[in-house]
Amino acid sequence: MHKSHTTSSTTTSNLIDPTKLSVTIKAGGSTWINPQMQVWIRNFSSVYPGILVTYDSVGSGTGVSRLLQGVYLIGASDVPMPTQLYQNATNIYGKIVTIPDSVGAVAFIYNIPGFNGTLNLTANVLAGIYTGKIQYWDDPNITALNKNFQFPHEKIIAVHRSDGSGTTFTFTLWLTKSSEVWNSSGVGYGYTVNWPVDQLGTGLGGKGSEGVTAYVEQNQWSIGYVELSYAIVNNLMVAAVQNPATGKFIKPSANSIISALNSVDLSKLPSVLSNWYPYAGIFMNLNASNAYPIVGNSYLHAPAIYTNCNNAVAVYIFLKYILIQGQNELIKGYVPLPSQLAQSLANELGNDITCNGQPVVSLIK
Repeated sequence: MHKSHTTSSTTTSNLIDPTKLSVTIKAGGSTWINPQMQVWIRNFSSVYPGILVTYDSVGSGTGVSRLLQGVYLIGASDVPMPTQLYQNATNIYGKIVTIPDSVGAVAFIYNIPGFNGTLNLTANVLAGIYTGKIQYWDDPNITALNKNFQFPHEKIIAVHRSDGSGTTFTFTLWLTKSSEVWNSSGVGYGYTVNWPVDQLGTGLGGKGSEGVTAYVEQNQWSIGYVELSYAIVNNLMVAAVQNPATGKFIKPSANSIISALNSVDLSKLPSVLSNWYPYAGIFMNLNASNAYPIVGNSYLHAPAIYTNCNNAVAVYIFLKYILIQGQNELIKGYVPLPSQLAQSLANELGNDITCNGQPVVSLIK
């Protein structure tokens, strides 16, 4: 290791001081992480004023595609890059780093006039609503789960994402794992799907979690899915969802997310240079007493190999900031990564992000 210090690129005079950099990092994607990302960017810029980070809340699918196009240095997605896209990215950039940046949950928000309790839902009921097999609020499948409320014969407006969305991916992946009603419909899962309710005229597509939230607020008798933080920030009621592993109806909260997180062996998670896609559903339907069933990480993807060392250092410093200081800056609805995992990922980034063949950590003053 001492040899590298004799090369011109790592002499003390050539080492990069991150506080004196003047670099712009373009990032974008996930609307799930956007409220939190704005907090991170604001706090980060007070420490590193010369590193300007911009973030476009455009949806996970667009975030990944713009990373592949070279528009973004960092692409954000609520699920790891699907394997084919990951392979495309490694073909383009040589190597890609992937890190989880926080833990969250898909929450179901609703606008049911006069309903003051907590709406109970199952995977099959949600599948029924979004496939159009359940069209009215007084459907027996809903009333059987919610016996304390007299539902009227009102048509259900099923609000979903109109853009390529990691929240849609997480929701539909969970339905695929959990519901025979969903699997028999053949809809499948992904950033976008063909919602059967749209053909029936009872579906409504909103752009971003912001759009879904707005549509649910504006439309009585509607239901939609968003990242938990959007429900909290907008003071919306969230449903309790039955965990198929325990049979219990659980509301999404920091505690029910942590309960799921704590029941996974984190040592089995991959390295930052690996394909994380096979682990997309690792926090779903866990057999822990208070575990919310639809828990997932949000992810950041970036090139690992650079020829511009200022860019390499800026990307590394920002990702490391999120993993270390950023985990103490989380707003309501997001849960921090376990500290040991976050530190391990940060250490890997320092060695696995390289510029002109040298680990980025060796280039920093």
